[in-house]
Amino acid sequence: MRCMRLALCVALTALMIGCGQPLVRPTAFEWNLALDLKTAQITEGTLFYAVAGEGPPVLLLHGFGGQIWVWEKQVPSLSKRYRLYIPDLLGNGYSDRPKVEYTPALFIDSIKQFMDLAGIKRASLIGNSMGGGIAWAFALTHPDRVEKLILIDSIPPDVVPEIRNPSFRRFFAIRNLPLLPQLGVALHTRGMLRATLMEMVFDDRLITDAVVERQYLIGRIAGTAWVVTSTARHAEEVKHYAGALGALAKPTLIVWGEHDEVFPVSVGKKLHTLIKGSELLVIKGSGHMPMWERPVEVNRAILEFLGR
Repeated sequence: MRCMRLALCVALTALMIGCGQPLVRPTAFEWNLALDLKTAQITEGTLFYAVAGEGPPVLLLHGFGGQIWVWEKQVPSLSKRYRLYIPDLLGNGYSDRPKVEYTPALFIDSIKQFMDLAGIKRASLIGNSMGGGIAWAFALTHPDRVEKLILIDSIPPDVVPEIRNPSFRRFFAIRNLPLLPQLGVALHTRGMLRATLMEMVFDDRLITDAVVERQYLIGRIAGTAWVVTSTARHAEEVKHYAGALGALAKPTLIVWGEHDEVFPVSVGKKLHTLIKGSELLVIKGSGHMPMWERPVEVNRAILEFLGR
């Protein structure tokens, strides 16, 4: 019993040290100084978001553990025709990290609250990975608020069994154990993070020191370990929304990286089959984030689809 208490103390100390930096929101991003950075106060806390461009509203939703920067290569192109709203999802990036359960329902409701506060009655939603799952589940829950959907390497209804990359499989295997998954997040080194990010892309050279550092610093913010672990524990609840996917009556474009190590192309094809009338575009030379890895092709496809 004494050994167990000692181990618990060590684990908790590591958590506090590893993920205990205060949340300090930037006033500008070095990768795009022109972005207008704002906050919105929803019931659960403060959402941090970026705005760019003028025109019909488009929301861009990042994936598991992601943040605004994953859309950096969409802003210059898409903002010429659309009003882009790019939030850090609750618990992620520079948004607040309240100690709540991070369920799909929470993310869906937080997006609705955000749209209400921003005065967005109806928008097109673009989501990558987990953000794609939030997008299609939101469209099923609030169809009157959605114009079109673009799902980029989106999570499928049966998310956990479909995961293929080693780092995610290891983490999701321990997600329901006490303390261990939070400890894993707290002790994540830059080297470990680099390896995970390299699983997200086809061209490893894109994972520079600067990219690693921007993601690493976000992961050190206090509360991150809880958010990541809670999100993983509730990931399978997205299947509760999937029964209505066949009736989704929104124009939907599915974009998939040919070499996605997280969810292979076969997952995108299943989603394409489930969503009647959807279109599927496979991007060559790309992994799990084709919008970041192959922005020219993806931006062209997005603009063509939204412009119809």
